[in-house]
Amino acid sequence: MAPPRPRRRTRPNNTPLHRRGALSDGRLENLDPIVDQPGTSNPVFSALSAPRTDATPPTHSLLEQLPVEVVNNILLYLVHPRSRLPGLTEQQSTLDANIQRAIKANEDLHSPPDTDRFAADLFAWTSVRHPFNALAASSKRCCGLVESYCAHLVKTCNKFNLPFAHAEEFGADSVYPSLKSIVYRRLWLQTAPRCCLFCGDFMSSYPHRGFRLMLSCADCFYGQTLSLHEVQHQYHIIDPAILTKYGVRGTGPRYEWILRIDVEALALRLYGTRAFHDTLSLGLDVDCSIPNCGLAANLLSLSHAPPVRRFPEHVPHESPRRNRRRGS
Repeated sequence: MAPPRPRRRTRPNNTPLHRRGALSDGRLENLDPIVDQPGTSNPVFSALSAPRTDATPPTHSLLEQLPVEVVNNILLYLVHPRSRLPGLTEQQSTLDANIQRAIKANEDLHSPPDTDRFAADLFAWTSVRHPFNALAASSKRCCGLVESYCAHLVKTCNKFNLPFAHAEEFGADSVYPSLKSIVYRRLWLQTAPRCCLFCGDFMSSYPHRGFRLMLSCADCFYGQTLSLHEVQHQYHIIDPAILTKYGVRGTGPRYEWILRIDVEALALRLYGTRAFHDTLSLGLDVDCSIPNCGLAANLLSLSHAPPVRRFPEHVPHESPRRNRRRGS
């Protein structure tokens, strides 16, 4: 007598597993060619066409699913990352300073300052990573895409005359030292030309002297910073303790350089406007032109401009353009 056949496992709706075509590893098996068609009530097709939920997250991001050619085209725009000057577009940031002043003259000074920009804090660039480094740290797939693109850039420039052709033909171990341990992303970022993050002007070529991955020319630095003397005269914020109280960012406790967008935000909070204050043109015995200020001009008549301050490391002493944007 033959042993009894084992009872087949069924789902709650009493449909055998092998007829439904669902296995534990997600493969499909023995699908009925008549029932299992798109648009029918086959539960397998319905499960596959259903949108993903939080319990089944996608394996790759949208960027990782793009073709390599499209990803390389995107990475092309990240070789030299760009931001913009406050209140201007990227295209307007490349214009002459006089044209930029005319554009800024029509700015609404009762609106908040332009703070939603990449690398807006000039004094915290050590915490801002190059887009290549940020993408490489996001996933293994993105790291491979960035590394492959940087390998193309390094081999195209080949500043160190490395034997890439010989290594590709006979293997990486055929040359000494071996090229297996090269991190092309790091090599490219060390040797790539340096351009201003805001206006795009060429700054330095390899070997770089005191230049970091994120840097600004002197013109763009002047356009986004103020000295303590300028804050006192243009916004009538006399006591530096007020800057510290409201979290205004600057270089050091003595505020050699102060971030302009923070000063404008503080002025908007105190006076309701980001406009410059005028006292000296009205006379020494006249109050400030800003109604909420009320500071008399004679309080500032005896002060003098401080000596020239030292630039941060990522700012050169000379700018590629002659027209400075200070006070614009």
